[in-house]
Amino acid sequence: MPCPKTTLPPPFSLATMARLTVFLFPVLWMFQPSFGQSDVPELPSEPWMHDWPARIEPLPPPPHYDSLIHWACHPLKDDMLAVPKGGARLESLSNCEADVFFLHPTMHMEGPKWNADVHDETMNEEVDQWPIKHQASAFAHTGRVFAPRYRQAHIRIFSLGDSLSYAAAAVAYGDLRRAFETYLAKWNNGRPIILAGHSQGSYHGRTLLQEFFDGKPLANQLVAAYLPGMDMYASDFETLTGCQSSRDLGCICTWMTYANGFVPDWVSKHPTPTPIMAIHPVIWTSELGKANPRKAHLGAVKASFRSSKRGLITGALNDQGLLWIHKPHLIGGRWLQQDNWHVGDVNLFWHNVAENVSERCQNWHTKAVGETIH
Repeated sequence: MPCPKTTLPPPFSLATMARLTVFLFPVLWMFQPSFGQSDVPELPSEPWMHDWPARIEPLPPPPHYDSLIHWACHPLKDDMLAVPKGGARLESLSNCEADVFFLHPTMHMEGPKWNADVHDETMNEEVDQWPIKHQASAFAHTGRVFAPRYRQAHIRIFSLGDSLSYAAAAVAYGDLRRAFETYLAKWNNGRPIILAGHSQGSYHGRTLLQEFFDGKPLANQLVAAYLPGMDMYASDFETLTGCQSSRDLGCICTWMTYANGFVPDWVSKHPTPTPIMAIHPVIWTSELGKANPRKAHLGAVKASFRSSKRGLITGALNDQGLLWIHKPHLIGGRWLQQDNWHVGDVNLFWHNVAENVSERCQNWHTKAVGETIH
């Protein structure tokens, strides 16, 4: 099957965040993307932003997904994903015998190479310590987690949006496509699938949905796709739609988190912006303007991998589908508020995501049993 055309979103700006918060990842993820900005922004002054090569070759050697070494998570490996201490009770979230295919976000942010090397142990440790530990763990109770290492594209591709950026993105997607095909052929065996990711992972996840699920038989195995941190539109898909409630199946859960009242450039500079596909990751509704009560938020997961108190985050979807959140509800919360909460798209809502994945997965099995009986 030919690979569908890979398209990059319009370029977005990079800016160093003003401060860390107890909810966000450390310096590795200190960037602020504004997806969809229509003009190429002035780039930061870091030296590597001015001396990248004019070709993506030579590429790092490709991963081989028959080997467990090229999987960050795999049920045949001894490594187990931990759950954070404190916060919401997870004991009730039982294994519902689904597979999670997780696509990690960009961690390749330094140096001139267009694509990361899956044999780079330092990079692999960073991937394992941050997105795998803090994000993929929200899905671990559901069943088996498959998280491939891949030659992720450098973060600059989303600023530039040029031909080399498209080529680097195509290399990254090609790896994930082969990983997914290997997973289907060797390990799926008809089990329900949860596709999950963030940022660059969500970007490639959209293409996986288009190629393997949208209007395809495999859609019957899709519990849901959780792909926050990337602007997605209803027009991206022929048959797949955005989830509208906490129990919908075979649909897409996506959101982009900003401070209440903040309008990113890619919205403000567009005369008639198209609302993005979105769902509220606390109350699981696509209804615009409906804010979650504080008690509905089950807690965030901090960089220390400990849970925050409940009721930390409140917010609502605005008329463009952006998730506008208020300042965190704790002493000094106004000093922690920032315009762009991209790096917290998952860990701010970790416990709500974990609970919803369990509910949606159990609903998939209930529906499957009912269809078998009838």
